[in-house]
Amino acid sequence: MHHVLIVDDHPHQVDSMARTLPWTEMGVVGVHKAYSAHEALQTLDIVPVDLVVTDIRMPVMSGLELIREIRRRWKDIKVILMSGYADFEYAKEALRQDVEDYLLKPVPNDELIRSIRGVLDKKAAEWQAVISSQRVLHTFREHLPALKTGLLLELLRGRRLSDSLLQEKLDLYELPFTVREKAALVLVRLEEPLADYDQRSVSLLEYAIANIAEELFRDDFRIWSCLDDYGYLTFLVALGEGTKSLSEPERQRMLEQGAAHLQHYVGVYLKGSISALVSDWFEFPEAVSDRYQQCLFAFRQRIGSERAFFMTIGSTEEVHKTAFLSSLYEPPTLKMTIEAGQWNELRGKLERIFEELLQDEFQFEEHILEVYLEIGGMLAYIAHKNRRRLAELIGDEYEKVAGGLPFKTVKSLREWTFRILDRLFELVDRERQHSRAAIVQQVNEYVMANLGKDISIQTVANSVFLHPSYLSRIYKSESGESFSDFVLRVRMEKAVALLKNKGIKVYDISGELGYNQTQHFIKMFKKHYGLTPQEYRERLL
Repeated sequence: MHHVLIVDDHPHQVDSMARTLPWTEMGVVGVHKAYSAHEALQTLDIVPVDLVVTDIRMPVMSGLELIREIRRRWKDIKVILMSGYADFEYAKEALRQDVEDYLLKPVPNDELIRSIRGVLDKKAAEWQAVISSQRVLHTFREHLPALKTGLLLELLRGRRLSDSLLQEKLDLYELPFTVREKAALVLVRLEEPLADYDQRSVSLLEYAIANIAEELFRDDFRIWSCLDDYGYLTFLVALGEGTKSLSEPERQRMLEQGAAHLQHYVGVYLKGSISALVSDWFEFPEAVSDRYQQCLFAFRQRIGSERAFFMTIGSTEEVHKTAFLSSLYEPPTLKMTIEAGQWNELRGKLERIFEELLQDEFQFEEHILEVYLEIGGMLAYIAHKNRRRLAELIGDEYEKVAGGLPFKTVKSLREWTFRILDRLFELVDRERQHSRAAIVQQVNEYVMANLGKDISIQTVANSVFLHPSYLSRIYKSESGESFSDFVLRVRMEKAVALLKNKGIKVYDISGELGYNQTQHFIKMFKKHYGLTPQEYRERLL
């Protein structure tokens, strides 16, 4: 839905347009008013305006000057220009500034409505073209290889998706895989001299190896590949139509032969060496992360620094002597979650970790130690990143962290963790509230000290190093009034105080309050108090 800004130095005309036109019927959810070009720019700094309807003749900055500034800073904003003068030079300049319509005052309501509706319809059509299915499809196609790689990496890292959501993604990414089917993994490690090439050459080699694998496996298997976090080329392999009827030993033999041929052809045609590891068959996606971890373990423990090595691992092989706590390391990690301030997500992840920790296979003290160290590391990380000592954040609980492993049971570790988390959340919330109050105080002090200068939301935002839109939201949330209302109120209150002194002219008061045009000050004062400054002074005296 659209936002419209009306700009005119005659407040009654602005107010009348804002009040009487059928904005809702035209799809407008926000009608904003400005009584000068300066106020209009302040509004544009903080509101995503779609259309500006502006008068051409205004004091200080004209409508044409306003349009030039809009074109410089917000090229996608549409403009309708209104003028009380049928001047050809104005019309030519409006055309040069790409104005959507040029209306002569007084503008009948039906003509104004027709113009606004037409411009908004045009803007909607332009955005529709941007997000059209054809354009989105083209962009999607460009990013499809990265999307495929990213999804496989997420599954290898342990991310769990529902069967329906995963299958939807597989179909969308045109990956010929089905949930709950049999799959296997092939991990490939580039070795000297291939691994010593520069990054661009290595990337081309990885692409070439993936293409060789596609060629070797295409008649018997379906494959999906990525470069994993450790630099291994990782292939997920599923059965093709010609191999589904084969027994598992036959499938395994064909897969091993394909991997061995890949190793051979890389040596012959790319003049390099690779080591390859083939897993047994497992159910996809349920076991993919566990089997991947087994493959990594086997590469470290069995292959090590050996070159041109080839091996197969089986599901019954004892790769891990103790269970792997996958929920602790699957993304997003504890550090990533707390750094993003996602408290609910952090609680949910910790609950999953403790739930897994309570399973029979994890009933070793070293698993409690593993979780404890990760949580302690998370707390130290967030404390030090915020330039604080950990003892400041968690108080007397720090002694337990510093004193080694103080927990012998999952229950006691869980209770301690959530107690610390509650304390941290309260501290962060207090500091956030204090920080926002301090920002409001800084803004108020800046305004009070600079009433006679240009006070825009952009100027003040620069002084407190915040984005104007964010500052505007904080100010309204904390103080209960908008920034522009506060500035106007303070100026008007000071104007009243100055009017009590008969020796100060209205012209001087206007300048002292930052108004470049006395007439504009008089209009704003009358709008605020219902009287002109002179009338107000006469009543005071």
